[in-house]
Amino acid sequence: MKYWWQSFNGALTKEECEWLIGYAQKEKENQATVGHGGKSIVNESLRRSKVRWLNRCDQNLDLLFRKIETMALKANANGFGFDLAGFHEVQFTEYHADDDGTYGWHEDNSWTRNTPFDRKMSMVIQLSDKDSYTGGKLMLHNDPLPAGTFENQGDAIFFPSFNRHMVTPVKLGTRYSLVTWFVGPKFR
Repeated sequence: MKYWWQSFNGALTKEECEWLIGYAQKEKENQATVGHGGKSIVNESLRRSKVRWLNRCDQNLDLLFRKIETMALKANANGFGFDLAGFHEVQFTEYHADDDGTYGWHEDNSWTRNTPFDRKMSMVIQLSDKDSYTGGKLMLHNDPLPAGTFENQGDAIFFPSFNRHMVTPVKLGTRYSLVTWFVGPKFR
């Protein structure tokens, strides 16, 4: 592994982000949970957000998913060198100021999960205009992001799923993001 993160400025246009926000909001809203390595539970002391799941087979999202795959291949080749098999679920996340939307320090992988695959690379796309909310900053534990990185609408970032990260509480407005995880054969 060469780097702790790879970013793509302006991966999506403002118009693509706005369309995606409207499109995703048609899906069923769920309270966000924690515990993907075992039983998933609501834990508002760690995570306060709403999520909606986008169907990986939705033909209306095919171009978006191809863009994500292309960026993932570049990020992995340049920074990580993971053995990847692809991504499945796509999560649209809403952090609202009215409940101090946040997600405390966590990892996206689970070292104890009994499956043939591990989450290896996480991706987040910033869908909101940075002037439409305050707070909601993505923080990475290893190699923190310099000012100006992953702040603008349409920016994308990829990082190892074992890199601890968090989203600071949203204090004004709403922050929308798109998240997915690339899996591959178990780490050895």
